[in-house]
Amino acid sequence: MERNPHDDSDEEELVDIVTAPESDHSYAESDIDVIYVEDEGTPMDIYVAEFVPLEPNRESSPSHPSVINLTPNHPQPIGEDEVMPALITDIAESNDQSNQSLNEDDGQTCTICFEPWTNSNEHRLVSLRCGHLFWTQLHNSNIYAKSVKVIDTLERDKALEELQIERQTKRNLELRMAQEKVKHMLSVQECEKLKKQLFETNKLLREYRLGSKLSEPSQPKAKVPLFSLEKCIEISKPGGCRIVDVCDLLGMILVSQPSPVELFTGYGVRKINSLDMRPSEFVLIHQKPIRDMAFHCHDGLILTASLDKTVKITNVLTNSVVQAYTHDSDAWSCAWDLDDPKYFYAGFKTGAVYLHDIRMTDRYVLELPRFGNKTPAVSIQYIKRPSCSSFSKCGPAVGKLSDCAFYNKPNKEDGEYKVVPLPTMGPYTSLSAEQLSGHFLVSSRPSPKQSRVTHTVCELVTDRRGDDLVCNPVQVIRAGRTQLQLTKSKLLPHPDDPSSLLICAGDEDSQGALIWDGSSGYCIDNMKTESAVLDIVDVKVDQKPFLMSLTDRMLRIFSWNN
Repeated sequence: MERNPHDDSDEEELVDIVTAPESDHSYAESDIDVIYVEDEGTPMDIYVAEFVPLEPNRESSPSHPSVINLTPNHPQPIGEDEVMPALITDIAESNDQSNQSLNEDDGQTCTICFEPWTNSNEHRLVSLRCGHLFWTQLHNSNIYAKSVKVIDTLERDKALEELQIERQTKRNLELRMAQEKVKHMLSVQECEKLKKQLFETNKLLREYRLGSKLSEPSQPKAKVPLFSLEKCIEISKPGGCRIVDVCDLLGMILVSQPSPVELFTGYGVRKINSLDMRPSEFVLIHQKPIRDMAFHCHDGLILTASLDKTVKITNVLTNSVVQAYTHDSDAWSCAWDLDDPKYFYAGFKTGAVYLHDIRMTDRYVLELPRFGNKTPAVSIQYIKRPSCSSFSKCGPAVGKLSDCAFYNKPNKEDGEYKVVPLPTMGPYTSLSAEQLSGHFLVSSRPSPKQSRVTHTVCELVTDRRGDDLVCNPVQVIRAGRTQLQLTKSKLLPHPDDPSSLLICAGDEDSQGALIWDGSSGYCIDNMKTESAVLDIVDVKVDQKPFLMSLTDRMLRIFSWNN
């Protein structure tokens, strides 16, 4: 074996292969000795560096050897006249492939646990700069791998995490479904219970309408009157009073009456200070009796409707008429738009209802769609838009002598009012709205179809589809059998329980005003007067509730008994 002259280099290892030929250009595989040297821990590739064939039929000698020089990573070309390139190349490639296969197998799996390398979790592969590879938890084992192939498990791990999340979500949904089933079962039981109560209530209501009386012991009797008489104020000796209204903002009470001065004939309002309950000055407004009036919610303006075919706006601070609207027929009723106070509604003897704008002084803005017969519009009450509802449930409720309906106000200015008929029977006398709860009271006189004065508490709800409004009666009160005059009733919150309502109305049979509990329907108080009560209003003075009843001459003030 000869050494190549370059064997002194630090970067190369020389391997000599000495061969002895059998014959011309033919060699036996057993006569070839392959000797290779490689650095410990360092894989290398073998290439043919130099080949010197022996002469035919000559023995190999040290002076004429067949030498193949193999150096790592430094291949040398073989000349065209050499006779054994194929054989030597096969040997080298076979050894190279064997070593490469072993190295690749070692590089793909962990030699300790025989698990394939991954790029996450417990079998994540880590490497130092020198080439040593470590499994995350095996710090004492090191392997040198020529090539490393790892399995990408990021997607798998992510999928497993998502699977756990979905399983937890499924368990939560199953638990929620079980809870909803229990709630549904309880709701069904409650519904059946309410159905039975409704059936019994309807049965009692039918019996009551047929004339049967409820048992007297079942009606509780008030031991102490709820209201006691505080003061009586004479408004007009000859009579002629009709309407009373209150402005909490100004602390003022207004009562309609004829002019007390014969020289200045006409009709106007008398001012009363709500603090000391003393009458003050008289303001002349119309030439004929006033049928209705309403205070503006923000300003000191009073809206009045009169039989002189005019609707006027008067400033009670300056005692002067601000605007006047003249029409072709008598004005019977009026009301402000509480959602947009620059508008107001006026009802007339012909049954027409007009929308006015205080910025337009010459005529009305819109005529509301007509319904029913052409009878006078005796009362108008505006129902405010509820703050907790997305559905529009605001507009005027109009009561005529023969018909009664609610006008659903459109959301847009160019929209049309929708008429919602009320499930009650006339002839109607008055309407009253309680703005906090959204309920309103419909009062009607006796007729051939109903023998008593009827007061019905109604509410507006959406139908099952949620598209339209319907009127739902909540409570029906049967009062006396006689009512000769068009009187006004009042729906107000209970002083001690704001969630409950009180129904106050004059009763000609009992010569006074009756008060009913809106929840039970029982009569809880009777306020006596000298004549029929024409109008009723409530007012608070120093947080103390008062109730005022107006006859044609007197204004009686009742205080609440705590």
